[in-house]
Amino acid sequence: MNVRDADPVRRRLLGGGLMGFAAWHFPLGLRAAEDGVEARKPLRLALISDVHQDVMHDGPARLEVFLAKAREWKVDGIMEMGDFCTPKPENRAFADLFEGFEGPKFHIIGNHEMDGGFKREQVVEYHKMPGRYYSFDLGGIHGVVLDGNDVPAGHKGGYPSFIADDQIAWLEADLAKTELPVFVFSHQSLERPTCIGSQEKVRGVIEAAKRGDGSRKVAACLNGHFHLDHAREIGGIPYIHINSASYYWVGGDFKRKRYAEEVHAKHPSIENTAPYRDAVFTLLEVDFAKGRFTLAGMKSEWVGPSPQEMGQGYPGIDPGWVVPGQSAREGVVG
Repeated sequence: MNVRDADPVRRRLLGGGLMGFAAWHFPLGLRAAEDGVEARKPLRLALISDVHQDVMHDGPARLEVFLAKAREWKVDGIMEMGDFCTPKPENRAFADLFEGFEGPKFHIIGNHEMDGGFKREQVVEYHKMPGRYYSFDLGGIHGVVLDGNDVPAGHKGGYPSFIADDQIAWLEADLAKTELPVFVFSHQSLERPTCIGSQEKVRGVIEAAKRGDGSRKVAACLNGHFHLDHAREIGGIPYIHINSASYYWVGGDFKRKRYAEEVHAKHPSIENTAPYRDAVFTLLEVDFAKGRFTLAGMKSEWVGPSPQEMGQGYPGIDPGWVVPGQSAREGVVG
């Protein structure tokens, strides 16, 4: 499917550009860049999460906006952080939009990739991923991609949210091998108490990864999944949510038809969402000379009433985190 500038989602964002919120500073206590360190080009990685092609009617348009902006930014690579699409033939054209980007491309397995009975191994093959979890070096950083879909002992159904001991052992060994600033990426959150069941064990490995001078290797952990604009520091490390490209899920008593009847007829799950009018995504930039990283801020607006206006909420979720946008954020790298 070709989506051109006539598409309103693409036109609105390309015309308006990104709009920053106030930066949120992380007092990490990590080692900043030292005087005399050879200047390096900043690393730029464009991030998009939770497009949900299998829910939305305009997934390709949102993805094309992201890709156009990534090219404008002259990024070193792009990453989708899960809940992208199921690995079925009907989604091949959508997935190929991402694969057509001229540069390094990274995927994370979300929980909804396996909807319809697909296996994680099928997702890996579909996107030609190195594995369910893997690491990479790019432009002066070390990226770690985790798979939060392991099945814990005694699992009784529903979406598993767990990282098993073999993956944790791999993570520990992988972190020991690098001296580069590390960014850990996952779909599910290592920050939300109700998410990855083994999160405390994983965070222990992340916090213990140190250089010879005692400074921490991991600059930040980034996730999707919750469709929130939220961040929190734990053990001196920022855990940052990358908001959905598309919507906040409402469902239940808050279902509402916000588009034309023909759209809802073809995409019935959309009535369970409060969609964002524009695609939401961000740019991770690591400035080695300054010893800092930033995430670009942007904002959109709701299609129809907001979840707050409808009185919808979830336990443990601050209504202030439920916004159609992404806050600008800033932190320190070693």
